[in-house]
Amino acid sequence: MAQICNHARIKEYNNVIRLFSTKVFTNLKTSTEVDLIGPPDPISNLRPIIFAIPKNESKLERKYRKAREDTQNWNHNFWTKHNTSFVEERKQFQENLKNIGKTSITADDMSVFYKDFLDKNWHNHFNYNILWYKKNVKLLFLEMGVRLSKFKFR
Repeated sequence: MAQICNHARIKEYNNVIRLFSTKVFTNLKTSTEVDLIGPPDPISNLRPIIFAIPKNESKLERKYRKAREDTQNWNHNFWTKHNTSFVEERKQFQENLKNIGKTSITADDMSVFYKDFLDKNWHNHFNYNILWYKKNVKLLFLEMGVRLSKFKFR
C-alpha cells in the first residue's frame, strides 16, 4: 500500500478502502486489490474511486469495471461543469446586486438567484437523472452477470 502516498488507510471492508487527505492525488492510477475511494474533488464534490482490477479478470468483469469507470467519469464531468457554472453565475449575480447599490446581500436576494438557476437548469437535471438511472440499471445487470458467473464456477 506504499503507492497510496500521504493517505491514511482508515477502514477496510467489502473490498473498499476509504482514504482521507487534505490533498487530491491524481497519480493513483495503478491497479489495486481493492477499490480505493479518495477525498472529494474540490469542484465536483464527488469522491474519486480507483476500481480494483482482479487477477484473472474475465471479459464480463472487465466490461463491468469499465462501465463503472465510465459512469464515474460521466458523473464527475457533469457535476464539475454544473458546479463551475453555478459558482460563476452566483458571483455574477452578487456583483450585479452590488452594482445597483445593494450594500448587503440577504438570503431573500439569493433565493431569487437559486430559483432562477434551478429553473434555467431544470432540463439539464432532468436529462441527467434519466441518464443516471439508465447507467445504473446497466451496471446492475452487469454486476448480476458477474456475480452469477462467479457463483456458477465455484
